[in-house]
Amino acid sequence: MATAAKTKLIDLFNPKHDTVPSTLVWANAWRLDASAFLPEDNSVSISVAKSSGKALSDIAEVFTVYIQTPILQYVAPFAHSLPYLTTSELGEYQCGESSHVSLLSDPRLIEWRIKRNTVVLSRSGRVGEAYWVDKKLADALVGDSFRIVPRNKEDAFFLYALLASPYARNYVSGITYGSVVNHASVEQVRSLPVPDISVHNRAQISDLVRKAVLARESAYDLLQAADEAMLRANALGVLGSLKLVTFDPLGQPACFPVDAKKVQEANGDGSELRLDAHFYNPTAQQALVDIRNCGSEVKTVADVTERAFFCNRFTRTFVDKEHGIPYLAGKNIVQVRPTDIAYLSRSQTIDLDQYRLRKGWILMTCSGTIARTCLVWKNFEEFVGTHDLIRIVPNASRMDGGYLYSFLSSDYGTAQVLRYRHGSVIDHVTPEQVQRVLVPCPPPKQQTAIGDKVREAYENRAEAIRLEDEAQAILIKFTKAPRTRGE
Repeated sequence: MATAAKTKLIDLFNPKHDTVPSTLVWANAWRLDASAFLPEDNSVSISVAKSSGKALSDIAEVFTVYIQTPILQYVAPFAHSLPYLTTSELGEYQCGESSHVSLLSDPRLIEWRIKRNTVVLSRSGRVGEAYWVDKKLADALVGDSFRIVPRNKEDAFFLYALLASPYARNYVSGITYGSVVNHASVEQVRSLPVPDISVHNRAQISDLVRKAVLARESAYDLLQAADEAMLRANALGVLGSLKLVTFDPLGQPACFPVDAKKVQEANGDGSELRLDAHFYNPTAQQALVDIRNCGSEVKTVADVTERAFFCNRFTRTFVDKEHGIPYLAGKNIVQVRPTDIAYLSRSQTIDLDQYRLRKGWILMTCSGTIARTCLVWKNFEEFVGTHDLIRIVPNASRMDGGYLYSFLSSDYGTAQVLRYRHGSVIDHVTPEQVQRVLVPCPPPKQQTAIGDKVREAYENRAEAIRLEDEAQAILIKFTKAPRTRGE
């Protein structure tokens, strides 16, 4: 009986396996890890590409900048600081002010600066993820990555499409090494074979990627315009302009006093007589004062929504894409192109419909990195969401949903949500706490104008993904292994 049960369990895992001749092990530096040997289809694709006689190093400069024990002193932005991003953050929409590090503490960090219209490739962990350096990412500091600079500027967009393709990712995944964390070497990446693609098709791919980049940058501009319009409509200033009394010349506040009366007075505001400092953060307190004194009527999130809720934890059975529905995790809602999407079983998930996302909802992360927001608009309508996402359902008769998203994603919205965070190890907020957030309510016409900018921005984001997919479809034709007769 035990043997039968074990056999059934193994069958459920559907393990993938392959055979490798000893001659190939000899030719591959005696490596015995499976990832070093590509599946047959991928190997044939690489062999076909090699026939072009060109490697990545022939059309681009490929290099990495290694800094031993870098000193990362996080500071408020000032003349001698630059934003610092990890490679995973490169794949996220950059909203607001990024974390800055001081160049005075470690002048070597300037070598990590990335330039616009180049490609960055992750070097460790999820090796081989390609990121286009747009105007929002340009001049940021990024370590642990490869820099891909085209020798001919006209090749830049094609180069990004190539490196972002499944063909390139499969190749890089086959050259990684490391017992715990995967890595790749610059020499290995330089050897990536470039498929033989006609000038016409390369130009077509480049044009599609160029349009995608423009659409995505237009989305950035629209969201920024919506944020600025929201501040003007409510006569609010830039929250970051608040000058705090600090003990650090680089601008990092070490501490601040709180009057005991404020602790008791704030009890009606959901503080529960809390003594944790972030509830009384001066920036958050200033946000509340500014909103209460703005020229618009002030309501709470509870007043302008149908409800705000999250789902209970549930048993998740993940399956292949063909048999499931895409499952949205908290990290995915801010990604330019969501990665590591899992698929939830349609037949094995009880009450699946209650986890589905609906158009017009606002999603907010409520655990770990909290207060990240996203509008469900031409992106996740066919998804189900993790229980760790607060679903905010706007009431269209009380407030424009796009305007509400614009406010909640602004510094004024984020500062209010963050003051409610709690948890000894992992931060959390609840829907009830988010419902207490104050929202200024300008006239409906202004709300609609701001909401329209937000919706157009999300439509541009969707168009950018569509254009990139179209470019990839063309590229895949030239990187697929040729089929044999009868297949």
